[in-house]
Amino acid sequence: MMKGQLLTALMVGTALTAAVPAWAQDVPGMRPAPDEPAAPAEAAMPEAQVEPPAPDAPAAMSDPQSSDIVVIGSRGKPRTDVDRPVAVDVVSNVELRATGQTDLGQQIQFTSPSFNSAKYGVNGATNFADPASLRGLAPDQVLVLVNGKRRHQFSAINLNVAPGLGTVVTDLNSIPTGAVKRTEVLRDGAAAQYGSDAIAGVVNIVLNDQVGGYLEANGGIYQEGDGFTNKISLNHGIALGSGGGFINYTLEYFGFEGTNRSDTYTGTLYPATPADYALTGPTPNFPYSTANPRADRGVYPQTPFVVGNYGANRNRTYQAFVNASYPVNDDTNIYAFGGYSRKDIRAFGFFRSAAVASNAALGIFPDGYVPVLPGTSIDWSAVGGVNSVVADWKVDFSVGYGDNHLDQNARNTVNASLGNASPTEFYVGRTAFNQWTVDLNASKDFGPVGFIGKSLNIAWGGQYRRDNFIVKRGDPASYAVGPLAVTGKAPGANGRPGYAPADENDVSRHSVGAYVDAEAEFDDRLLVTAALRFEKYSDFGNNLSGKLAGRYKITDQIALRGSYNRGFRAPSLQQTGNRVNTSTVQNNQILITQQVSSDDPRLAALGVPDPKAEISNSYSLGITGDLPDVLGGKVTATIDAFQIDIKDRIVITEGLLTAQYPAVRALFPQSREIRFFTNQIDTRTRGIDVVLTYKTQIGSDQNLTLTLAGTHAQTDVLRQRATPAPILAGASATAQQIQLLGQTATELIEVAQPRTKILGSANYGWDKLNLGLRASYFGSVKAFSTGLSSQDKNVKCDATNRCVQTFRGKALFDATLNYAFTESFSLTVGANNIFNTYPDKWKNRRDGDVGQAASYSDGQTPYTRNANQFGFNGSYYFITAGVKF
Repeated sequence: MMKGQLLTALMVGTALTAAVPAWAQDVPGMRPAPDEPAAPAEAAMPEAQVEPPAPDAPAAMSDPQSSDIVVIGSRGKPRTDVDRPVAVDVVSNVELRATGQTDLGQQIQFTSPSFNSAKYGVNGATNFADPASLRGLAPDQVLVLVNGKRRHQFSAINLNVAPGLGTVVTDLNSIPTGAVKRTEVLRDGAAAQYGSDAIAGVVNIVLNDQVGGYLEANGGIYQEGDGFTNKISLNHGIALGSGGGFINYTLEYFGFEGTNRSDTYTGTLYPATPADYALTGPTPNFPYSTANPRADRGVYPQTPFVVGNYGANRNRTYQAFVNASYPVNDDTNIYAFGGYSRKDIRAFGFFRSAAVASNAALGIFPDGYVPVLPGTSIDWSAVGGVNSVVADWKVDFSVGYGDNHLDQNARNTVNASLGNASPTEFYVGRTAFNQWTVDLNASKDFGPVGFIGKSLNIAWGGQYRRDNFIVKRGDPASYAVGPLAVTGKAPGANGRPGYAPADENDVSRHSVGAYVDAEAEFDDRLLVTAALRFEKYSDFGNNLSGKLAGRYKITDQIALRGSYNRGFRAPSLQQTGNRVNTSTVQNNQILITQQVSSDDPRLAALGVPDPKAEISNSYSLGITGDLPDVLGGKVTATIDAFQIDIKDRIVITEGLLTAQYPAVRALFPQSREIRFFTNQIDTRTRGIDVVLTYKTQIGSDQNLTLTLAGTHAQTDVLRQRATPAPILAGASATAQQIQLLGQTATELIEVAQPRTKILGSANYGWDKLNLGLRASYFGSVKAFSTGLSSQDKNVKCDATNRCVQTFRGKALFDATLNYAFTESFSLTVGANNIFNTYPDKWKNRRDGDVGQAASYSDGQTPYTRNANQFGFNGSYYFITAGVKF
């Protein structure tokens, strides 16, 4: 069945990528190699240490062919297509820019088939850092490197009902696109080489090292007339001395005005008019001078009208990045890289109707209100190191630091429990995460050794890492439980309650790791690589990972490859140290929903074990072909099948209502419910990746490249641990049936991301003109909502009438046209999503359906927040001017 789905998606997605501008083809480091595909290509990632150019080769890293010859998975010599034992997508900066996307995460989304990322609205931490995943796994099961060095994570955790629930992302959009030379996406487990998190694979961002300058100005707008975008990016490299040193810097500004795709509102606006209104006039619960407030007060005068604000968030981003290297002598280089990013994001909450008493402060917002939820994310990093040759060993030593903090606010809202005395602006608080890393790596090629007839490369090294997670409180009004709470008024800033003193935390851990890596090339046909890595964490203990991979050439053009990986992922401090509480009222009593941090001794009393590392066993088997004479051109093909088994996967539990569990209530008497992180489930992911590229020359001045790249991956929850007996003690028979990972959370893992994704492209170049066409197919996703009806063909209900809607797979089509007016100036015009394709909406009565999804939210969120497909903003048109100097 999986193969049939893939073939269907391949046919749907056949087409078309963005053009490589002719003017950029002469810019060092800005052009694909002659034999490099212009869309997702197979290549191999650089080793953990990225060496600066040799002293006698000042442009070594800027060589356009270098993006096709790199190293990942072992620390041996660079290799190309058919020689590689593992699968990697390599995409140049020209190809990334040509997508017309303005941030790095979306550029990779539309150039690498195994990578998925989507924009969210009204969705907690995902408003500030896009969740990104590889092969359908969780965002924190992919490791991100910059120049081969571990990148720190975002500080806030995703606690909304969306893919990646309970996980932490690495914010790719904190890296300016102008600073990127190429991206490399390893589609293979690599924890034995790089440590924790590399279960699904690795994304490596290689920074620009070119000498010379490039200035780009971009503007765009959506067909709906909103979402105006402007971006200015300057990248400039300066040679340092005559031995190949350089300093390359990037300055970038990005502005986006936001979009709104809410439907017209179908809910109530005001409290029901009191029956005795004519006799008594306004009342405290109906403080209006008219029985028809909307009409007589001129509120929402148009019919129909929109109250929600559901779309891509307004964004102001300011970024600077530096990449530098300097050769001290023929054998030694010092290097440094890092940068600063500030993102000011304006997000929104749901409309708070004046008719809902718990949220209302009628003396302040008599017509209801939409909370405005801005936040500022500050992200910075610095890495410095030296690599040298010591006793014939290539040695690299580096120290790195990374930091992210997110300050959140709430405006145009109230703390309803304070009544009309409530402020309307609040500082919610701060989450912060920082990381120190110290790396030592060494490698040596011993040449032929015994029965290893061609070469034996040995590498070894180690890493020290310190992580620190911090939560700081907001202002008192943001978390206050006011005097009206006992009457049912919601405490805390509505839309985003503040972090209270009890939520504050400052927790750290450290880890040390050591690895050994070997690559043996027995002859021209057989290559075998192996690695072992031992790590010790201060908070959960030890782990041993391993990898074995190989490649065998059947002919000079065709090879088989395969790998086995035993990997791991350490629980993040953002998971184990999170203890944010929210207050609610039940039966006139103030109760608390409590996120319990893993170090709370009460969890042990309930039989909940301390978190430990997730363990993965992954397998891959593939075939590669490099055929130079097919239909007058060259065809490159790779097919890789894989399976990833994860044991003891860490998840956030369902909320346990203390009223239903006497043992829980005894330990948490003031909490309405509790939830926590635990190693609850085992999962299995199976899939196949296919990449096909055709290149040909047409006459003396025309060329054509066709690419088709697709993936199909399916994740299943194989088993779930039993709920600990101490939790269930004294509970009713119904309550004892609870599973700590509920059905909705299971669906977020299994069906909320597209299982199939296909990228097709065609690139045609003729003299100064380039035309690029691209098609991107995203498979179906599913999400649960109450209010659905089984009479709809896209809704499936079980025996308990619990219904799940399927949002169909769809294809998007893009086009770009580039013309080089001079060697220095080029202009590109383009359109993304030409046919204005949107995802399916939640089922609603406007469409004539029998049922209406509660998640439609009376029109506020017509497109699901609970699945990740391809966004919901429609056609986008842009123009880009580029100048090289």
